[in-house]
Amino acid sequence: MSNFILYLTESAGSLIILYMVYWLFLRRDTFFMMNRLYLLGMVFFSLMVPLIPIPLLPSAQISDMIIMLEPVLISPEKVETIAAGNLQWIEIAWVIYITGVVIFTSRFLVQLMQLYFITRRSGINRHKDLRLVFVDRGYSPFSFFNLIFINDKEIPDDSLETILAHERVHVKQAHSCDLLIVEILTILQWFNPFAWLIGRDLKSIHEFLADEGVLRSGMDRTNYQEMILNKTMGIQVNNLTNNFNVSLLKKRIIMMTKIRSSMWTKIKFVLVLPAILLVISLLSASTTPVHLTGDNTGKPAVKQETHALPSGQQAGEKSPGTKAPSNPDTNVYSVVDKVPSFPGGQDACTKFILKNIRYPEEALKNGIKGTVFVTFIVKTDGTVTDVKIMRGIGGGCDEESLRVVSMMPKWIPGSIKGKPVNVAFVLPIKYTRELKLAPIPDNLKKSK
Repeated sequence: MSNFILYLTESAGSLIILYMVYWLFLRRDTFFMMNRLYLLGMVFFSLMVPLIPIPLLPSAQISDMIIMLEPVLISPEKVETIAAGNLQWIEIAWVIYITGVVIFTSRFLVQLMQLYFITRRSGINRHKDLRLVFVDRGYSPFSFFNLIFINDKEIPDDSLETILAHERVHVKQAHSCDLLIVEILTILQWFNPFAWLIGRDLKSIHEFLADEGVLRSGMDRTNYQEMILNKTMGIQVNNLTNNFNVSLLKKRIIMMTKIRSSMWTKIKFVLVLPAILLVISLLSASTTPVHLTGDNTGKPAVKQETHALPSGQQAGEKSPGTKAPSNPDTNVYSVVDKVPSFPGGQDACTKFILKNIRYPEEALKNGIKGTVFVTFIVKTDGTVTDVKIMRGIGGGCDEESLRVVSMMPKWIPGSIKGKPVNVAFVLPIKYTRELKLAPIPDNLKKSK
């Protein structure tokens, strides 16, 4: 769950950054096809790049630092993560998200079925190189893949061929594929308003391209503009179709009369490169592991240095001047392409600890509290080994922490360039005591 929420966040952030480049610099230009390709490429990039590990540090480097997991808070009355309050909200947000996905998936399927039944009821007719569906309702002419839906009884003969020429461009340039891609995007990111804006802008670009195609075929611009102004009647069947009459007539006419953008303005597309680099940098920063080691005071300190961790050395100990052993099976990494994961993710790992750990009686009796740092290594086969105390607090808490971590099932192993490797972790387990309020005496309950 946590990994998927992170993916959605990163993907949505990438969309926002890249869309802002389009909105600020590209949307007013008449390079309609390039803008179309940019928006589609932006969608694919944003959906795919969060799935690709992009470490800031070279994966070939080996580190003696340890990846720190999310701390776990242990108390006599309850066990919870430091973000336990947020955990419940994450679960609620997850239910809301899935509900939205179900709703918009159902909407998508209903729209497909609507088009299917219209086609089945009306039948398909051939007209030159086109496949026409003659509808008997007040729909505005529209296309879906290689089908053009039109009510020929409500369209004058002198306008029919022009409208068909317009819809032919939609069919030839496969604009329906764009709309399906955007529909899938809005199902996955229905909560992201920029996903909806992308769909709106792509539909506008489709109309600009279709108008451009009609004018290039030799149609008089003034007559064509007059025709589309007079043909504003009709309703749109659904969002999966390219309609001839849409609510952007003013923009279409402006684009038809606008002076063509200079070829020099294409240089603005170079601005996409810094935006892509920014996205990659942000994703790299969000996936770079946090490293932890001990200093002279025994207090954890965050570091970014990288050294080799010799075989047999305790995780977290420094070894200046040593080199990594040649046998890759004995190397221990903390900067990897794919970080090991507990089956079910971080939430499942937390729940496993909460279910199995107990606050030691000795620690309760003596008022001992604090954080135990447990180090361990996830081997290439996923097994948890070399479980040790990096820093303890006594009172039985160290032994209890070791016991529970040693019980962990096999993890999904980490890898570098697809090859499984050993990865070191540290898990902070914080023991704390909660004060419990004494019950209110009965005589005080009755008093006013």
